[in-house]
Amino acid sequence: MSENNVENKKGGKLKLIIIILLIVVIIGGGAFAAYMLLFNNKKNQIPANSATSINNQQMNNANLNNNGFRPAVSDLTFDMGEFLVNLSDEEEKRFLKTKVVLGYENKKLTAELEKKKPILIDAINTVLRSKKSKDFTQKGTDNVKLEILNKINQMFENGRCDNVYFTELLVQ
Repeated sequence: MSENNVENKKGGKLKLIIIILLIVVIIGGGAFAAYMLLFNNKKNQIPANSATSINNQQMNNANLNNNGFRPAVSDLTFDMGEFLVNLSDEEEKRFLKTKVVLGYENKKLTAELEKKKPILIDAINTVLRSKKSKDFTQKGTDNVKLEILNKINQMFENGRCDNVYFTELLVQ
């Protein structure tokens, strides 16, 4: 009987050691996963204030109308609506949700904007889909606005747009 007791004690200690090691491995794996999720995602996140706080003066310095005048705010605006597009990030799937408003000075352009709205929406979608999430920093957003202006101004006969306003901007 004493041999069975010795074997049971050895088997009991071995089981206890295996259970403790298993618990340590599970806790370690959970800690590693939490670390990777928390700290790895922070590198890829875009600060909320950098994507939404656009300095209008910087944007207007880049946008000259035909007379060389740099308007602080356009006299007229045209709401293009909401855009929800997948971005072209390769490492992970990201999307952009934004509302776009076009600013312009020439009243004759209003009718042309209404008439060409579907074509303009397609052009804006094309520009936005070609961007990556890193393109929506403050300076990057200004560049996106300029690219949109360059793309859509080619389509007008009665004037041109001076500004692009993102009234909402969410990158996820």
